[in-house]
Amino acid sequence: MAQSNPKVIINHTGMRRGELLGLKWSNIDFNKKRIYVTHLLYYVSGQGLVLQSPKTSSGNRNISITDEIIDELQSYKLKKQEQLLKVGMKLNDEHFIISSFGGEPLNPNTIHKQFLYDVKLAGVKRIRFHDLRHTHATIMLEIGENPKVVSERLGHSNVSITLNKYSHVTPNLQDSSAENFTKALSHSHSKQ
Repeated sequence: MAQSNPKVIINHTGMRRGELLGLKWSNIDFNKKRIYVTHLLYYVSGQGLVLQSPKTSSGNRNISITDEIIDELQSYKLKKQEQLLKVGMKLNDEHFIISSFGGEPLNPNTIHKQFLYDVKLAGVKRIRFHDLRHTHATIMLEIGENPKVVSERLGHSNVSITLNKYSHVTPNLQDSSAENFTKALSHSHSKQ
């Protein structure tokens, strides 16, 4: 992941496009390894870019990230600082992470076009930006992550939304659950 760009947080967090675009450097706690989702950025016809708070309390959340993601974000931040210093500007915590050269927010349509270009360049089947969110949730559930934790990461108001939306993963969870129960039962009998 030496490319040093913020794209890495897309796959690793399950965040919505508006949430990603609303992230400022102040929303990253590098020490606690957390991203704080506090705003969404939208384009509204006639108004332009609008920054607003999440619609629900569950949308206002924090997402745990790994050391690898922290390193990537720190490297990207350093790169942005160096770029701005060359033109006499200074990066601050209120600059948007995914931004124009000067730290200003980007239009969601710009990100959408860039995403489609990246997908085409990668030579993979065309997908929607939102499909990355679905991929994150599906993988989390398939590796056995607690559905409540997945629900919290996605900002769903309750776990039933997550389970209903990702019910296609349930058969895989059922299989591993049955195997895990048998192993646990065998283990508890062997202790007796």
